[in-house]
Amino acid sequence: MASSLRPLALLGAFVVGYLFPQGAALAWAIPWFVRFMLFAVFLKLEFPKLRLRRSHWAILALNLGFAVGGCELFRLFGAETFALAAFFTAIAPTATAAPAVGGFLKRDVEYIVAGLLLTTFGVAVALPTLLPWVLGKPISGAFLDVAGNVASVVVAPIVVARIVRAIYPASRGWSARLKNVTFGAWVAMVTIIAAKATTFIADPANGVRPTILLEIGALSLVVCALNFGLGYLVGERGFRPESSQTLGQKNTGAAIYFAALYADPVVALGPTLYVLWHNLWNAAQLEILALKERKKERKAEPQTARKAETGADVDAASPTRKRKIK
Repeated sequence: MASSLRPLALLGAFVVGYLFPQGAALAWAIPWFVRFMLFAVFLKLEFPKLRLRRSHWAILALNLGFAVGGCELFRLFGAETFALAAFFTAIAPTATAAPAVGGFLKRDVEYIVAGLLLTTFGVAVALPTLLPWVLGKPISGAFLDVAGNVASVVVAPIVVARIVRAIYPASRGWSARLKNVTFGAWVAMVTIIAAKATTFIADPANGVRPTILLEIGALSLVVCALNFGLGYLVGERGFRPESSQTLGQKNTGAAIYFAALYADPVVALGPTLYVLWHNLWNAAQLEILALKERKKERKAEPQTARKAETGADVDAASPTRKRKIK
């Protein structure tokens, strides 16, 4: 049920943001939503002896390479807005919710956790160098600015979460109690981004086409499909679904913030809409799994009934045999 409600809640956030563009005034709250969500998730995340496989490094390479390659491809055609939207959509690391979804899908959760940690820290390290290059700004000043923002918005909440866990181990249980609050923060952030985009598109001075939302949405959908598909292909035998989930399900919170900060709200729609696509695919995967399990149960029912009938016959016959023995 929750997997079905989340896409609906996100759709509702877009509608509310469109109807109430005044919400753009709350843009200052976006980085705080991102910090809170990362802090809550990393409180519960365990760091067991995780094994990094060849496919984990392939996932990181695709995570970074797909972002840069997509950006350059659109720049060949002079489509700067789409170039930036492709970069910020593809650069997002593995979603912090991916291990939980992997568990629901009966996948190897440790594989996904290892990919989550590798892509999160890999992207955090790469962004200060990649962003100035993508944005075409001088490296000297922009590098420090981006590094400071990455440290403040991404790294700091993770470090604080680990410190709190070390001081107060029971805090690992806070994540479960805060689950609905963190999702509410996510919906609020999407609403604000939608409000900002509505304001930006409606301003004639920005010269944005009315169809831009559909175009960015299509771009985001293509990126999502490629991520899940390529992730499956690079995975080792026995880990292909896990590899697909690790590359395909993305933590776009920080990407949305950096897109709105360094580009514009229209570019931020790329990673924002990605949330809708990967949640719809997750819901579809869960439904497919449920259908397979129900099919197995239906096949097993006749065998169970036959065994029960056979057992009943034996029980019914046993008193007769006992009387004959007597």
